[in-house]
Amino acid sequence: MRNFWIGLTIVLGGIVAAISAANATENPDAAVLLKRSDAARGGGAPGLTWEVIVRSTGGGAQDQDMRMRIKAAETASLAETLEPLKSKGAKMLQMDRNMWLSKPGLKKPIAISPRQRLSGLAAIGDIAATNYAKDYQAVLLRQDDFKGEPCHVLELSARERQATYDKLIYWVSTKRGVGVFAEFLSLSGKRLKTAEFSYENSVAIEGKTTPFISKMVISDALTDAKTILEYGQTKVQAIPSSEFDVSHLE
Repeated sequence: MRNFWIGLTIVLGGIVAAISAANATENPDAAVLLKRSDAARGGGAPGLTWEVIVRSTGGGAQDQDMRMRIKAAETASLAETLEPLKSKGAKMLQMDRNMWLSKPGLKKPIAISPRQRLSGLAAIGDIAATNYAKDYQAVLLRQDDFKGEPCHVLELSARERQATYDKLIYWVSTKRGVGVFAEFLSLSGKRLKTAEFSYENSVAIEGKTTPFISKMVISDALTDAKTILEYGQTKVQAIPSSEFDVSHLE
């Protein structure tokens, strides 16, 4: 009889462990998912540089194409405008949730909001390295597919007004761990625009190759306007901390 109860205990323990493992798979920690997805968009990187080209179409778009070089490390990033010529030399520094703008002709950097429009539908915060895990409180809503790919669907609510958006619904691939689609919402829940993400780039960090964003397509919720961000020239490299010192911003 004693052996029977020992055997039953072992069996029940195995069932409980299996159920716990299944629940962990089906209901992973939303904050962990978000932090992992940030890595594919420059968030928390030990040191990365890349270029991004910004183009807008539809909706009577008149903005010129932009080309920018981004440097990012941990929770900081620096974006420098390379084209068009009239904007060349402008720099936007992001440190945690604070941002500053410097450009030729300005005597000193000025504080800016990541919510300010950069070009077309793209906000300034869309260009900086993505640190959604710091900027938003995440809640796992459900499991769903996006274009046939199984995803965890997260609701992200801004922790503070310095965040680029008030609220997002964010689809994170269950297999690849990257964000593939987002709905950007107002505080009242109205959909303002959407974004779809592609990851054809890759970077090798500490001997591990990981996907890196190659394209972000932002679409207006009411018109045919789109803004396309294309990422390239990605390199892993050490970046001096002085690059992110606002007192050195010129």
